Amino acid sequence: MSSIDRLSALPDGILIHILTFLPTNLSVSTSILSRRWRFLWAYVPSLNFENVYFHRERIILDIVNKVLSLYKAPIMNSFRLFYPGDGFARSKSQLETCFSAVIQRNVKTLDLFVPSQDILPRGVFTCKTLVDLRLAFSGGLHMTGDVHLPALKSLQLTSVSHESDLSLARMLSGCPVLEELIVHCSDMVCCDISSPTIKNLVLRSKFYDSLGREVKINTPKLKYLQLWGLIPVDVSAGTLDSLIDVKIAVDDITLIQGPGILYSQSVLKLVGGLCNVKCLTLLSGRLIVPDSAFSALTTKFHDLTKLELAGDGRFLSYFLGNADNLEVLTIRGLAHMMEPHQEPTCALSNLRTVTIDQFGCTEHEFGLIRCILWSAKVLKRMEIYIRGCGIDLKGKFEALKKISLFPRGSVACELVFH
Repeated sequence: MSSIDRLSALPDGILIHILTFLPTNLSVSTSILSRRWRFLWAYVPSLNFENVYFHRERIILDIVNKVLSLYKAPIMNSFRLFYPGDGFARSKSQLETCFSAVIQRNVKTLDLFVPSQDILPRGVFTCKTLVDLRLAFSGGLHMTGDVHLPALKSLQLTSVSHESDLSLARMLSGCPVLEELIVHCSDMVCCDISSPTIKNLVLRSKFYDSLGREVKINTPKLKYLQLWGLIPVDVSAGTLDSLIDVKIAVDDITLIQGPGILYSQSVLKLVGGLCNVKCLTLLSGRLIVPDSAFSALTTKFHDLTKLELAGDGRFLSYFLGNADNLEVLTIRGLAHMMEPHQEPTCALSNLRTVTIDQFGCTEHEFGLIRCILWSAKVLKRMEIYIRGCGIDLKGKFEALKKISLFPRGSVACELVFH
């Protein structure tokens, strides 16, 4: 018996499940294998036209609508379409036909890249069954009509320009059970994110100038927060007591006068509000924080157990003195960190794992490692990754030999060199 015959002997449910892992164009092509396979693809609960490319863009829509006309599954779990084409009348009409058919199938996940919002039917923003919506436009988002997505839990807006600061706020007001929001807000003067239900927020920004920009975050149930890019000078985040996991990665900025001071104060103000966070990643790049701004930071991080840092070394010194339950520490770019002036017993009393990345074998770095190895009395493991360039095998061996001789506060500590 051939492999195709053995496969064909499987129950329909198993074969349909196998087809869900294929792009729709490949799934449909299995119809030529035998009569047994002819219409199995039509019952696959997910359609994926995300990675299909044609010489003529309108042919995409012809094929999509043909597939939908033969589709037999009563409920569609997901529909993905990448269509970079035009917004001419024929294309718009075809897309309206396509999306109307998808919505009628009680679709749960929509993942779309289309030229603009204008060619989307209003039904996309009033779909009662939609749980996950991902939109990417080459045009702008302008919400003028009603938005009612009663089941939507995840919303992702990428490569989307916002024609009005109110567009996002109107969108969120129509999502009463939204739990996850991923949004780019580079072109917004005031990015207002208000929701009583959001638990996970990812905010990406690429402001050319942080001055005059504002971000308002009013999400009392927020647990997970990621901020990527240039944080605006004016950030009002309300209470952040519910946060347990935060990742902040700011764009490089080396100004220490004028806007640079305001920018660093904005970052510190945000960090200072994270008093209950358990996991924190702070990648501050080349941000230079003036001593005067650092002196205003007085927060104690009693719940912080996992910390990852890169950038200004004063953050390391501060956390080592104010996070008394820290267990896992990752440092990237140790050469830029500052060796503590005194033994930081506070945060090292519970420290169990340390990872040091981009180690450059400088005396300053050796000094900081010596301090950590001696001060961390319950340390179980320290991993050191040497910088990829500029250090030969002999240099790595000498570094390992030197560090191995440092006195250790924990006899159980394992030293791993990469």
